[in-house]
Amino acid sequence: MAIPLFGTRVSPRYLYADKMMLAKVVDNRVASRKIAEAPSMSEEAWLSQLVTLGIDVFVCGAVEEDFLEQVESYGIKIIRNVAGEVEEILSSLASGHLKDGYGSASQTDGSMPRAGGIPLSSIGKKTSEQTDGEMRIDCIECLDRPCLQGKSCTSSPENLFAVDKYSEFRHSMEVTMDISAETDRKLCRIAEFIYYSLGMEYKHIGVAFCVEMFQEAEILTRLLRRFFRVSPVCCKIGGHTQQDSITAVEGVLCNPVGQAFVLNSLRTDINVSMGLCVGCDYIFARHSEAPTTTLFVKDKSLANNPVNALYSKYYIDDILREA
Repeated sequence: MAIPLFGTRVSPRYLYADKMMLAKVVDNRVASRKIAEAPSMSEEAWLSQLVTLGIDVFVCGAVEEDFLEQVESYGIKIIRNVAGEVEEILSSLASGHLKDGYGSASQTDGSMPRAGGIPLSSIGKKTSEQTDGEMRIDCIECLDRPCLQGKSCTSSPENLFAVDKYSEFRHSMEVTMDISAETDRKLCRIAEFIYYSLGMEYKHIGVAFCVEMFQEAEILTRLLRRFFRVSPVCCKIGGHTQQDSITAVEGVLCNPVGQAFVLNSLRTDINVSMGLCVGCDYIFARHSEAPTTTLFVKDKSLANNPVNALYSKYYIDDILREA
């Protein structure tokens, strides 16, 4: 059998692999294994290699239908759309549990182990992969989804919905639920934020924005000022240009700590993160004394709408290729 590798995992697509695991399974155990080079091979080269090596089973991630048909025409069985660590995949294959979609799609029989998940019967219980006090939950791999019927999937439901923890957020939850229950119209994110802030009786809003979104920040600020006092602070606040131990990047450095410091000193009621870089948004939120929410994120390729990448084969392929 052969498995194209991406580090120590099954390669998301075989064409992106630079190595492959060659293994032989005998009597439900892995009898032998070795790593073979597969440097940037084309589809034709992969097919030729599989045939030349006498491979009988090809375990892979995503695969095109035409390649699937070509491989199967040589009597090679393909187990596709597989995700996970190669050692786990080998173990599952040896035990006869490996099927299409292992680790990347929910199983229908619930009997076989799932990569990254655990059987529902053991949720909330300690497994061999858990330490004392640690609980593993994978809501994607959960088949029953009892929480959607108002039931707990763990042995300690009170720990997951701690009523006492919500006492200080009661008003916030009430305002949020009122907005989410809106049925007469579909509110955009900005409208939801405005209604939420009005419901919370906030008076002063901070806007921490990226300089690449100056125009959008100006429009947002002018809109919010119809309802609130607004303090916008750009990511280059302080104008620090010196190269030091923080970063070797030339030019004016981003300063999320400075943004938080300014807004903290202005005593804002809530802060908006707007287009901050991944990492800078975390640093800003960590140092902000006021609660922080994200209105927009920056996406230079998708017109600031990153979720679109999940619906695009082109972008997903590009992510897998460059990762």
